[in-house]
Amino acid sequence: MAFMASHLTSKEEKKDLEKIFKSMDKDGNGTLDREEVLAGYEEHFGVAVTSEMVDAMFKAVDLDGNNCIDYNEFVMATMNEKDLITNEKLKAAFNLFDKDGSGTISPDEIRRALGLDSTDKHLNDLIAEVDENGDGEIQFDEFCHMMKRLTI
Repeated sequence: MAFMASHLTSKEEKKDLEKIFKSMDKDGNGTLDREEVLAGYEEHFGVAVTSEMVDAMFKAVDLDGNNCIDYNEFVMATMNEKDLITNEKLKAAFNLFDKDGSGTISPDEIRRALGLDSTDKHLNDLIAEVDENGDGEIQFDEFCHMMKRLTI
């Protein structure tokens, strides 16, 4: 999802989100801490949040565990899932991985796209979880099923 949010949002979507992010980033350090989210959320999204809600948000959104939300995490969290998971964007995301245009994503293509080394054990687990037909590669329909499961 983070990969899609950072690579497949339109220029207009990015411009709007960047403006909100910069406005909320009061100290200008490029990340949002809990206080900045608590102070700016209602102003920009029209919903009051409690400290507990912000803590839950950070637990779900702070992917790198640094207790701050960076711009990519912010985009992923704020993008409307129905806007992010369109067939057009799913196909574009799939094609970002399918470098050779074969119609499948191989383990090597995933490694290269995500910057993983050849010894990463999690890659095999990921493929096994997504590879519904057991052929060792990910077809477009398998990719779509995985992405849609992530938004449930």
